[in-house]
Amino acid sequence: MDRAQAHLAGQRWDAAIAILEPTLREIVTNRVHFRAIRLAMQHRQAAQALAVAYACTGRYDDAWRVLEEPPGHDLLGDPPPRVDHRDAGFDGVGILMPLIGQVFGGGGAGATSVRTQEPDRVLHDGRAGVGRLQIQGHGSTMVLLLRALGEDGTVTTSGVRCEVEADEIAAAFATFGGTTSADALNYLMSWDSGVVETTGVRARMDAAFARVAPFFLEPLQDLLGGRRLRSIGICDDGRLNQFPFEALPWPDPAVPGQVLGDRYDVCFLPSAASGLPYRAWQRRERPRVLFVAYDGADLDTERDIERMREFTGLDVTVMHTADCAKREILTELSKDYSLVHFSCHGRFDIFQPSRSVLLLSEKARDVLHFDDQGRLEAEPGDQRYQLTSEDLDGIHMPGAPVVSLFACSSAASRPPVNFGFAGLPGAFLRAGASAAIGSRWSASNDLCFALLSNMYSAINDGLAPGAAFFAARRAMPLTPEPTVFHQGLFCYIGAPVEETL
Repeated sequence: MDRAQAHLAGQRWDAAIAILEPTLREIVTNRVHFRAIRLAMQHRQAAQALAVAYACTGRYDDAWRVLEEPPGHDLLGDPPPRVDHRDAGFDGVGILMPLIGQVFGGGGAGATSVRTQEPDRVLHDGRAGVGRLQIQGHGSTMVLLLRALGEDGTVTTSGVRCEVEADEIAAAFATFGGTTSADALNYLMSWDSGVVETTGVRARMDAAFARVAPFFLEPLQDLLGGRRLRSIGICDDGRLNQFPFEALPWPDPAVPGQVLGDRYDVCFLPSAASGLPYRAWQRRERPRVLFVAYDGADLDTERDIERMREFTGLDVTVMHTADCAKREILTELSKDYSLVHFSCHGRFDIFQPSRSVLLLSEKARDVLHFDDQGRLEAEPGDQRYQLTSEDLDGIHMPGAPVVSLFACSSAASRPPVNFGFAGLPGAFLRAGASAAIGSRWSASNDLCFALLSNMYSAINDGLAPGAAFFAARRAMPLTPEPTVFHQGLFCYIGAPVEETL
């Protein structure tokens, strides 16, 4: 690996490939020792480095295959089952195997490689115009890979390489990774409310975003320019999963102040290597909604419920956490709902993502106090009202609902060393959800209410949840000077596709 790293640093891509290919083969075939953490880290590093080297030599299909290939073994147990994504869908991408996970082999050295779709799959009108974006980097080299379905039914894999200032990007990623309520200073200042601390954080986010946005803008324009795409699924299980791509400025003289999320429907997809399945949202004549309402006075859930009740076409079941605890909510989640909505507080655990939690009641919140020596202590909240990622492992949601998590840091996730998509979004996807909508950082009541009102109104009018979310996001009220804090607050995790019954 040291020799390969030296070759990569010197941009001797072919020499690096000659070392990395047998290295990966050796690791994958060594079943006995693969579960060692050090070896698993080497596998991940080697795979990412090999993908960059392939892309830099024009072998874009090979680069995609390496990134999307499941690692094969979990650190803690037996190999996870291979997930079949063939019938998943993503506005037509479900019939496009490589965008969802199954990757065609081969790949030449040309700048662009084309594969035809499977002959037994039929393209329907309006299903083209979808792209899947992978972003990888090594040192100062960044590679963007785009796999797209064209109007003629062909699959095109293309890429672009650029040089970036690695230190600036690393600093920006650290900035966005520190905006969750798991950050110690934020947590102590906000007491889980996720609102009090945002003034300083917003300024830090805006400054970091302004430095990094130019690194992505030109490569994305090269990839997307001239393509008639309307949807982009961004796939990254690593350090970019907190970066708000939809807030990137997208210059257009005809549309002042436009951002990427205004031009395209931008969603975020765990890679096939995560082992997570993709499911289609099932359209029902009268969608059933489960609304889990926080019982504290600091969240105006009654206003949200009243607004939801206005949509008479939606069958709404409300669970007030003043009257029920986690056990009853888990039981209800196992029933056939089309939409699930949480209005509560949230906390992402950056060190143990499986302990990330939705705080369902005031009783769930930690109580801070000073001891006799003047040291700050936290008295843990009542766990009966704390819904963690681990709690969701034992349930199955048969209706493949879209789950809306209107809680701070509810969209945050971190991958384990080897595979998975840890955090609340991944837990809901594993439990059967078709998608999760959440907040990357602190969310105010007013912004949540605006998104709720527009999104569920559009669903009531017949739009699928994905399309309703993108429309509602574009209609969100902005501050006099829009900031990345508002433009990148909410995100859609999963494939925004529907299945008509």
